[in-house]
Amino acid sequence: MKTFVYLVFTCFISTGAFMGVLYSKTPLLLYAVGFGIWALFLWGLNRRMKKNELRRSMERQFQDYMRYQLRKPAR
Repeated sequence: MKTFVYLVFTCFISTGAFMGVLYSKTPLLLYAVGFGIWALFLWGLNRRMKKNELRRSMERQFQDYMRYQLRKPAR
């Protein structure tokens, strides 16, 4: 859900920047804003995906450890 909100804001900001390019005398700054906001969105998305994968990996390792503890013979 958070990613969808970020996507909507990114679309609004980049659309506004690219529409502003049409009437600007120096469009380079607005192009930078339009493409920069997409770069920030993709960078944040990549970070969130890596964090979720790390969390899933840690949970999987913990479950494997607990499963091993249950199978270990009692002394």
